Amino acid sequence: MATTSGPIGVAVLGCGSISHPHLDGWQRLVRDGEARLEVVCDTARERAEAQAQRYGAAAAATDYVEVLQRPEIQAVDICLPHHLHLPAILAAAEAGVHVLCEKPLVLDMDEAVEAIRACRDAGVKLMTADRDRFEPPARAVKRILNAGLIGDIYHVLERHLLHKDVIRQGASANMGWKLGKATAGGGALHRDGCYYIDTLLFWEGSGVKHVAGAEIDNFLWDTAEIETTSHVLFRFNSGAIGVFEMVWCMQGPQHREIFVTGSEGYIKLEGGIGHGSDATITLYSNKIPWLAFDDPAVAQAFANCTFEQPSRNNPEMANEKLVLHVPYAGGFTAQEKEFLAAIREDREPESNGIDGARSLEVVEGAYIAAQEGRRIDFPLRDWESLA
Repeated sequence: MATTSGPIGVAVLGCGSISHPHLDGWQRLVRDGEARLEVVCDTARERAEAQAQRYGAAAAATDYVEVLQRPEIQAVDICLPHHLHLPAILAAAEAGVHVLCEKPLVLDMDEAVEAIRACRDAGVKLMTADRDRFEPPARAVKRILNAGLIGDIYHVLERHLLHKDVIRQGASANMGWKLGKATAGGGALHRDGCYYIDTLLFWEGSGVKHVAGAEIDNFLWDTAEIETTSHVLFRFNSGAIGVFEMVWCMQGPQHREIFVTGSEGYIKLEGGIGHGSDATITLYSNKIPWLAFDDPAVAQAFANCTFEQPSRNNPEMANEKLVLHVPYAGGFTAQEKEFLAAIREDREPESNGIDGARSLEVVEGAYIAAQEGRRIDFPLRDWESLA
């Protein structure tokens, strides 16, 4: 498909809670002259009209199939319930419209294959809205890893112990779909875990070799068909080990922690990812005492960070430690900007359909491992044939 110049016409499908940060991002890109927010669409006209007015869309609509036929629509941002993702992706592909779809990309692997194939055959871009990897803290961690400051990665731990009242959410208007396996696809691991796992895959880079084991259960909410607790042990193709925990039934203060450990040090990330707040990165590295902080390559690794430079004259500060502070900036605008750039440059977007499917693959592998009590080897699908 030919490259595109000028502002790109966008339609946003769905006016639920997740649409607000998406629309805020589009509003910023409209101001920057990169996009035109042409239509906001929802089955409830009053919601569509309210969102259109709030975010400055040119029109409101209730039928996305009709919207996709409009000549001014070049790209669509899907913010619908999970079970409606695939039908909307297929409709957009048929209409020749590029697709940005909120995570999880679809319900399962079979749907992922269908979505990726449809967009590939139609010649349209498919991007998964895994916005955490676009947050400044995630980018900072990636730059530090790329600079080799902790050497070869051999262990990654990510833990999210949260209290998420899905029962109350499900009782809200039009939100009951979040409680059903057929409509939500899953719970803590599927709905939230997929994009945290995507960030781990983004950082580590080699992909997952197998899920060694998993324990998944629904504690606390008898009326929900989805899991509230998940613990997953997996191995990357590089040989590194990954541990991922996603819990929705924490009673008391919530707790999150992320560690990336390597042969020369480790990174601890606090805040930022999943927090909507500034982040602190604690970096231990054997290489820090010899770093030239005015070297452009080193400066790039710490771009957009403020830090305490270690001092050998301070006996209370270990030479191998740096504390970095990364200001919060939402990842939604950045992911939408990347989507538009991929359209203009006629290239694959970062966090494309296969990337979204690979994080779901880890989720599906964990479900099977927990159910059957065995190791699940990857890939579960032939991704190379879909590239």
